Amino acid sequence: MLRLVIVLVAVLGGVVLVGMTIAPSQPTVRDWYIGTACPVLDAISVDICAAVRRSAGDRAV
Repeated sequence: MLRLVIVLVAVLGGVVLVGMTIAPSQPTVRDWYIGTACPVLDAISVDICAAVRRSAGDRAV
């Protein structure tokens, strides 16, 4: 059970790190991240998706 919790935390951490580091510079990943991951992550903290939204600018996604 502990291993399952550790794996889930690692996966969530990986998704957050991708969003904060890779997604702002990759248009395809950025669009997916804003549409899929940001609605869930906004419930935790709005700051997680701030860099991605800034890089998207005024474009509608």
